[in-house]
Amino acid sequence: MQNHNFKTKYINASSSEIFAETSKKIKINSKKKPISPYGKAKLDSFNITKFYRQKKNLKTYNAIIFNTESFYRKREYLIPKICIAAINAKKYQKKTFFGNLDIIREWNWSDEQVVYLMKFINKKPQDFILSNGYSYSAKKMISFAFKYFDLDYKKYVLTDKKFIRKKDFISKKSNFLFCLNRNNIRRTSKIYGKKIIHSLIRYYLNEKNKRRIIC
Repeated sequence: MQNHNFKTKYINASSSEIFAETSKKIKINSKKKPISPYGKAKLDSFNITKFYRQKKNLKTYNAIIFNTESFYRKREYLIPKICIAAINAKKYQKKTFFGNLDIIREWNWSDEQVVYLMKFINKKPQDFILSNGYSYSAKKMISFAFKYFDLDYKKYVLTDKKFIRKKDFISKKSNFLFCLNRNNIRRTSKIYGKKIIHSLIRYYLNEKNKRRIIC
């Protein structure tokens, strides 16, 4: 963009992993102190993107994206794993091992995230938080999945230390309204919490390839 004078915009997909652990809601200017290699790499890209905007006058944006789910999310990630665990419990009475179920996150739906991403990048170049503000524990998301089949998750969900990250944030919540208000954007999220879980379960149950879902 700089060398060829491209008249375009650059959006860096940053992450909530760049911030330090805090009990407060995360703002765009909250302390940045990642605890994982992934978070450190994301902070590097965040700073580089900001540098080219401030020093080189390029149209660059940092979209700080909180947890986002979709039908195409890899199955080993937590939310898909939860849905598949519930399906396998219903179909095969299979038990599934998880890590720390007390973690709290804002689980977003990808279609909605992209809608608001586009609204932000139609504003001036900036850093912004992309999230819906609805937070749930992993345990609560599991209960949504198993209640879909009228099952008691405690009979099918087990804990294994190998799935517990040595360094992980217990709770991560955003002050998502600050960036919205600053840009005169109003957000109305319709798919979160239980609706994300139920949407994914229906998708997995209706896949054209009727192979066994166990993984």
